[in-house]
Amino acid sequence: MLINSTCHAICVAESFRQDRLRDYFKGKKEYRSQIHPDYIHIKRDQWGEAYVFMHGSVVFWGVGIVEVKQFLKVISHSSVDPYEHREEEIYNLAQESGFEIVDSDIIMEHDSEETKVAVSFALAQAVTLKHYESIIAKAMPDLITLPTELAKNGRIGISKKKALKKTGEIFLVRAQINLHSDLLDTPEYFWERTEQEESIYNQVIQEIDLRKRIRKLNHRLDIIQSTYDLLRAHIEHKDGMFLETTIIVLILIEIIFMSMQYMWPPG
Repeated sequence: MLINSTCHAICVAESFRQDRLRDYFKGKKEYRSQIHPDYIHIKRDQWGEAYVFMHGSVVFWGVGIVEVKQFLKVISHSSVDPYEHREEEIYNLAQESGFEIVDSDIIMEHDSEETKVAVSFALAQAVTLKHYESIIAKAMPDLITLPTELAKNGRIGISKKKALKKTGEIFLVRAQINLHSDLLDTPEYFWERTEQEESIYNQVIQEIDLRKRIRKLNHRLDIIQSTYDLLRAHIEHKDGMFLETTIIVLILIEIIFMSMQYMWPPG
């Protein structure tokens, strides 16, 4: 098996502005670009090629690390909400009969564009999912302590302000993932393509356990939703207690005034 190049997938931003990318590459003679609804295919002599997906990921074929960084700087003006931490996956490319992914090696018999597009779609989804997994991994530890504290003490010992802040964080995580939940389904691109392309896409999806990871992600989202409901109930309970206390105080004040009027009637 001859290792001759690399495939590099990176999750860069929330999304890309296709109009800005299109206008930029039209004015650059050194790049050859093909515009598609979901992605832009970029080629350059003695450089390799890249598939820029509008949902914020880029997949490079045969492009060196230095050139990858330079290209990402070039398209940064088209990024919408770029990420500080970029999730990425790097695979070695090898030419051999058949098609398969073994550990960090992608083995392909034919270096066709159809194969590259199918693999790129799957890898772009994988790094996007990896980004969401990182968000949830950061949010989970703090959230898990809340049900534990409730079970241990019978209450959650945080202020209303902190509870509202936590619910905001949970809502933000869910919103980010729900806005792009369609990205984790089979792309519409394959609805009008050959069975071979879709077969390669599904094979990559299976090899990288994408669907299993999506189920795990959804399970964690369910836990986050339960924690969100718990915090919301905690806030409502505190608000209810404050309201009840306020009413009781007002009633006591009214009773005191009525008693004073009864004991010391005016005039």
